[in-house]
Amino acid sequence: MTELTYRQATQDDAGAIAAIGSQMLDELGDGSGLPGAMTPADVSERISAYADKGAMFVCSKEKGLCGFAALEPDPREEGCVVMGVWLLPATRRQGAGRELALMALEFARTAGYTKVRGTLPSGNEAALSFFSEIGALAQIVGGGMQYELPL
Repeated sequence: MTELTYRQATQDDAGAIAAIGSQMLDELGDGSGLPGAMTPADVSERISAYADKGAMFVCSKEKGLCGFAALEPDPREEGCVVMGVWLLPATRRQGAGRELALMALEFARTAGYTKVRGTLPSGNEAALSFFSEIGALAQIVGGGMQYELPL
C-alpha cells in the first residue's frame, strides 16, 4: 500500500483540487457538499482569498493528489468556520479523511475559531460515521444532515 502524505494546499494544487471536486460532483451530484463546479482559477482564487482565516489541505499518493479538505469562515456566524472533506473512492477508509479533518481543526483552533460546521449529503452514512468519529454532533436539516463541532 502506498503511503499517503498530507500538507496545506498551495496555488500549485489548484488544478488537482478542481479535478477532484469535479469527480466528487460526478459521483455525488448536489449531495457532494461542494459549492458547484470549480475551475483551477476558482480554486486558486479561494486559496488566495483565505489569508489567515481559512485554508485547504491535501493528501497525496505517488500519482498525485487524492483528496482535500477546505476550511472557510462561515459568513453567517462570527467565530464559526465551515469544513468539508472530499476523497477519491480509492482513498476512502484509509484514515485520510480523518487526518485532513484533524489538520483543518488544528488550523481552526489556531485561527481562533470556536465552532466548526458543515453539511453531510443525504443518505451518506459513511460521512455521518466519519464526522461522528471526530466528535461532531449531527442533526437532520432539510433533506440532509448538518454537523457541528465546538472547538
